[in-house]
Amino acid sequence: MVGRGWLLAVLLGLTAAVRAHPTHTSSAELVQREDSVRVAIRVFADDLAEAGALLPYLEERFGLEDGRGRPIVLRCDGAVREGDVMVIRLRGRVPAGLAGARLRNGVLTDRFADQVNVVRAAYDGRTATLIFTRGDGPKALP
Repeated sequence: MVGRGWLLAVLLGLTAAVRAHPTHTSSAELVQREDSVRVAIRVFADDLAEAGALLPYLEERFGLEDGRGRPIVLRCDGAVREGDVMVIRLRGRVPAGLAGARLRNGVLTDRFADQVNVVRAAYDGRTATLIFTRGDGPKALP
């Protein structure tokens, strides 16, 4: 016979599992206006909670280079929690635009083997989407 304490522990564990989100994903949107870019990165707040100090972590895992390989400095414009999601806003100057720029997005791939990061970029009257998973290096925008 199974004790009631064990059953209660199993039920509580199942309840917690149902509340947790089933996938590990993030999305980022880059929008170029003239010679600047605005970035909004959306991640599940509970996934990010254990990543450590937010800005140093993002600098290590998310970056942008222009078409000549020069780093584009992204400055934090703030972070806000919207329900279960943390939205981190960045901005930078892109004098040469985003066409041909290289992006890396390893956000949370160090924590979750199934992490998928989707990036949508809008620039020069077009859009492009890049997908990043664990082990991916930088990818170029067309």
